[in-house]
Amino acid sequence: MYGQILSFIVALALFSLHEPGNETLRPPVKTLSLTLAVFAAFFLLCGLLFRRVEVSLKRGAGLAKVSARYHRLHSHLTVLALGFLAVHVFVLNIEDFFQWIPGFSRSSTLSGLVGLALYFAHLAAIWFWAYPLHRRLSGATAGRRAYLRGQFAFYTALLLPWFFIALLMDALQWVPLPPFFASELGHILFFGAVFALFLCLAPPVIVRLWRCPSVPSSPLRDRLEAFCRSHNFHFGDFLLWPLHGGNHLSAAVLGILPRFRYILITPGLLHLLTEQELQAVVAHEMGHVKRFHALFYLSLFLAYAAASYALHDIILLMILREKWALHWALSQDTFYRNLFSLLYSLPVLALLVLYFRYLFGFFMRNCERQADLFALKTLGDPYPLVSSLKKIAIHSGHTEDVPSWHHYSIRERVVTLLAAAENPGRIADHNRKLWRSAALFFVGLAVFLHGTIQLRHCEKAQAWRQEIQLHILEAELQLDEKKPELYMAYSALLLQQQRYHFARLILEKGLSLAPDHPGILNNLAWLYATAPPPYRDPVRALALARQAAAKLPDPFVLDTLAEAYYVNGRYAEALEAIRQAIAQKPKSWNYFLEQEKKFKDALEKAMPQ
Repeated sequence: MYGQILSFIVALALFSLHEPGNETLRPPVKTLSLTLAVFAAFFLLCGLLFRRVEVSLKRGAGLAKVSARYHRLHSHLTVLALGFLAVHVFVLNIEDFFQWIPGFSRSSTLSGLVGLALYFAHLAAIWFWAYPLHRRLSGATAGRRAYLRGQFAFYTALLLPWFFIALLMDALQWVPLPPFFASELGHILFFGAVFALFLCLAPPVIVRLWRCPSVPSSPLRDRLEAFCRSHNFHFGDFLLWPLHGGNHLSAAVLGILPRFRYILITPGLLHLLTEQELQAVVAHEMGHVKRFHALFYLSLFLAYAAASYALHDIILLMILREKWALHWALSQDTFYRNLFSLLYSLPVLALLVLYFRYLFGFFMRNCERQADLFALKTLGDPYPLVSSLKKIAIHSGHTEDVPSWHHYSIRERVVTLLAAAENPGRIADHNRKLWRSAALFFVGLAVFLHGTIQLRHCEKAQAWRQEIQLHILEAELQLDEKKPELYMAYSALLLQQQRYHFARLILEKGLSLAPDHPGILNNLAWLYATAPPPYRDPVRALALARQAAAKLPDPFVLDTLAEAYYVNGRYAEALEAIRQAIAQKPKSWNYFLEQEKKFKDALEKAMPQ
C-alpha cells in the first residue's frame, strides 16, 4: 500500500514539474495514437512477464520462490509504469492533448487527475495480468472484474487527501490571502493544517468509499471490544475491509479522533485467525495509535515539504547557471522546453524517492516494529502474534522473506518478537532508538534548513541569481527590442553589478526608443550621479532626474533627484527632494532616513560658521 502511495506522489510530481512549450509538438490525433501505442507496448510487456512466472509455477517451482518473483515483478512493473508515464509526459507531450479543457493549464487538480488517470491505466494493465497468479497464490475466489474494481476503489480513496488539498489550492488562487500565507512557511503550515484536518475528519468518507460494513455482532466481536476497553482504547467501529475482494489477509487502524477511528479487518483474516491471534492483531493496531504514529508520519510529510521548499530555489539556481540549460528554459521550442523540464525533474524526483524510500521507510519499519512490541507487552506473550504472522505468510503464498521498504519481513518480525520475549529490555531499547532517531532527524533538518536559507541569501547565490536574470532579460530583449521596461530592468541589474559601461549603452539605446520613459530617465540619471569617472556626469544627471520626477514623482525617482542635487552641491534642494519622498512613506524607510541625514549633514557643513 505505502509503495503504491509513493508511486502516486511521483506520478503527480511528473505532471506538475513538466512545463509545456508555447507550441504543440505534434497534431492531437498523432499524440493520441502514439500514446495508445506506448500503452499497448506496456500492456503486452506485463502479459509476457507475468506469463513467464505462471509457466515457472506450472513447471513445479516452489510456491515461496514463485511468490517472491511475483511480488518482485509487481513492484518492478509499478516503477516501470512511472517510466512509461514520463515518456507520455516528456516525449509525447500528452498534456498538449488536454489543453482544450478550460483552466487545465492553471488547475493542479485537473492536470493531476489527467496524470493519475493515465497512471491508473498502466496500473490496471499490471493488475489485469497479475490476477491469475494472485488467485493461485492467495486462494482468492473473487473474479478478475471484482479484483480490479477493488484495487481502484482502494487506491482512489487513498488519493482523497491530495484531491481535497489540490481543490482547495486551486480555489485559493481567486481569494486574496494575507502576505504570510504567500510565504514558504505559510504554505507549509497551511498544508499541514489542512492535511491534519483531513486525517481527523476523512476516515468516515474513506470507509464508505471502500464499502466497509460493520463486523456482525457475535461473541467474538464482544470479546474483542472488551479487550480494547480493558486497555483504554476507544474507537468508532470494527469494520470488515473488502480489500482485493476480501481474500487479502490484512488489518489496519484508520483515524486519529476516537469517534472517527476504525479498526479494519479483512474477512479472510477474520476467518483465518483464532480469537487470541485476532487480539494480537488488534493490539498491534492499538500500538500505532498509542505511539502516535499517524501524527509522526504527518510531521515527516511536513518535513519533506519544508526541505523541498528550501531546496527548490537552490536546485533551480544550480541548473540555470549553465547557459545551455537556461537556453533550454527560455526557448520557445517545445523540444528544448521538454528537455529542461526533464533536467529539472530528475533531481527533484530523486530527492523525493530517496526521502520516502529510505528515510521515511526507515521510520515506518521501526514504527511497525514498535507496534509489534507494543502488542507483545500488552499480551505478555509473543506466540499469538507470531502464529498470526506465520499463518498470513503461508496463506499469502509463503511470503516470509518477501522484502518491503516500509515493513520488516515476517521472518524478521518473528525473530524480533521472540528475542524481545526472552529479554523484555529490548522493547524499551527499541522505543529509545526510535525516538532518538526522530530527534536526531529533526535537529538535522533544522540545521539543514538554516544552512539552505543562508546559502540562498549568500553573496555568491545572489550574484548567480542576478547573472541568470541578466541572461533572461537579454533573451527577452532579443525577442522584443522596443519594450522600454526591459531596458529599465536590464540596466538596473547592470548597475547593481557596477557594469557601468554596458548599463550606459543599454540606457542610451532605451532612451532613444522611449525619450520620455521615467524609469529609463531615472536609471540613467542615477548612473551619471553615482558612477565613478569617466561615467559620472552631475549636470546631465540633474537634467535627467528632473525630467523623470516631473513625469513620475515616486519615492525612488525623488531619491535619484535628491542624489543629483547632492552631487551638484545643491544640498538644500537635495534635502527638500528626499523629504518629499519620505512624506510618501516608502517601503525602504531606513534607507531614506539615512539619505536625509547624509544631505542634512552636507548642508550643515556647507553653511558658513
